[in-house]
Amino acid sequence: MGAESKARRFSRKQLIGALTVAATVIGLLSSSTSLFDWFGKEVNPVTPPPAVISSHLTRPQLVSADKTLGAFLAEIDKPTTSLTAYELAEEGFEFTVGIHLQGEQGRNTFLMWTVLDDATGIPLAEPIYHQEAARLQPRGPDQSREVPIWIPSPPRRGKFDFQVILLDQNHRPLVRAQQTFVVDRAPVG
Repeated sequence: MGAESKARRFSRKQLIGALTVAATVIGLLSSSTSLFDWFGKEVNPVTPPPAVISSHLTRPQLVSADKTLGAFLAEIDKPTTSLTAYELAEEGFEFTVGIHLQGEQGRNTFLMWTVLDDATGIPLAEPIYHQEAARLQPRGPDQSREVPIWIPSPPRRGKFDFQVILLDQNHRPLVRAQQTFVVDRAPVG
């Protein structure tokens, strides 16, 4: 029985040794695959890089130097019922500006405009010369659009700058563009 007992002990020792080696190998393999997973995520992240955010305005283009507000509103199919005949007959300038937004999907952006005195760079004081032209909320990740804008004629003759500013949803400026124009005659009235 002594030999049998030694064989059992030897088998038990061999079994314990084999299990220890197996546990060590499993531990090492598990650690190394975790390390490779971690390294792979650091080098090749699962999350995509942030979307490119880009805003661009084309230089405003003068379309007409003598368009009435009524004619402009009719051209862009906007109602005129709340305006007086005097307001509809007011002459002004029509511009178009191209907007290209990339990566601003679902966010509000605002297109504002102002008229500045070309010689001084100072904005005209009257609030009628500082307005919002459009509120935009892109539906896709890359969107372009051309916006028509009518501005009332400045109150005197001279050179002026028509400036458009694209603002983000927090009303911070993203980009500006401007065009110089000339008023040959003072508006009537």
